[in-house]
Amino acid sequence: MRKILGLLILFFGIAVAQGAPAPIGYWTTDDGSETLLIEQSGTCKFAGGKLVILGRCSWNPSSRGGILTIMNVYNYKPAPIYYNIVWVDRRTIRVYGDVFHRRY
Repeated sequence: MRKILGLLILFFGIAVAQGAPAPIGYWTTDDGSETLLIEQSGTCKFAGGKLVILGRCSWNPSSRGGILTIMNVYNYKPAPIYYNIVWVDRRTIRVYGDVFHRRY
C-alpha cells in the first residue's frame, strides 16, 4: 500500500511540475482584429475592437495551456480578467476558441 501511495504522490507531483509554459510574445488572430501581448516582465495587453485590457498578468498552467489573468487597470476600477488559453503548437494558441498566431 505504501508503494502505491508513494507512486501516486510521485506521479501527481511530476504531473503538476509539467505545466504548460506561459505564451510569452505578441499574438494576433489571422485578420488582426484581436491582439494579445504577453511580456516576460508580467505586463499584458489584449485588444479587440474597442475593447482594451491592460495590466499586470499572471499565468496558472495546466497540462495543455492555462489561465492568463490580467489585472485590468485601463477602465475605471481595476479588476481581474481571465483568459482560457490552450496551446495548439509552438506558434498557435486558442483563446476561448479564437485562434491566435505568434508574431514574435
